[in-house]
Amino acid sequence: MRPSSALFFVFVVSFICLSGCGLQRPRTDPSQDKTAWQSAQILKSMNRNILTSKGTGKVRLKSSAGVQIFQIAWAAKAPNRLRITFTMSGHPVETIIADGDRVTFLSHTGRHKPHTPASNDPDLEPYTQVPLKLTDLICLLLGQIPVRQFDDAWFPPKDRSRIRVRKNFASSLQELVLAPDQPIFMLRLLDRNDTIKYEIHYHAFDIMDNRQIPVDLTITDGKSRSAHITITRFWPDMPVKESVFQLTQTGS
Repeated sequence: MRPSSALFFVFVVSFICLSGCGLQRPRTDPSQDKTAWQSAQILKSMNRNILTSKGTGKVRLKSSAGVQIFQIAWAAKAPNRLRITFTMSGHPVETIIADGDRVTFLSHTGRHKPHTPASNDPDLEPYTQVPLKLTDLICLLLGQIPVRQFDDAWFPPKDRSRIRVRKNFASSLQELVLAPDQPIFMLRLLDRNDTIKYEIHYHAFDIMDNRQIPVDLTITDGKSRSAHITITRFWPDMPVKESVFQLTQTGS
């Protein structure tokens, strides 16, 4: 096979594979697509000028095993640095440290040895039962809406209350459910069959320095698990030393 023919064959096979992996999209009005795109970009850019934050709050984890309630304290820096500690009855239970290159999960109770996954943006579900990527959690702790990069946006037919966004050839998409009295009501991640992988329900926003900060939200998945996060204190734009995101010599 000649080189040019081989390249054409690879292109065709790749196109077929990618098309098979992609999601079907309804035909929509291009002018309405432009409005959906602009609205989605506004939500994606919301509070993106907050580059660092510190804060405290509470997390209520619910699963088939029962309910656990933790206090949390964190320092975060966009886009991928975080130190967050979960405590129970005043005692540290778990700490997640991300320095931008690697992520370490530390147990303060001996439940597991320090663990570093291969990815620097791991799924948190195996560790915290929260079905989010680490960078999605960092967005939430910076007061942002974790709208991912997208190439396309549209309103479902006859429904202006929802916006769907996706990257080309992706096997999942996000749905932004709008609200008349706050920036967003719900964010969903859907697979190609429209099955909900997770959804973030925004219960309340607070005004801080002329910015709307989500302070009460619930993350749920399709397995009857949920994480209710309540932010009690939030300090945006706080100086945060890089050493905060480093392991100490004692491994904490």
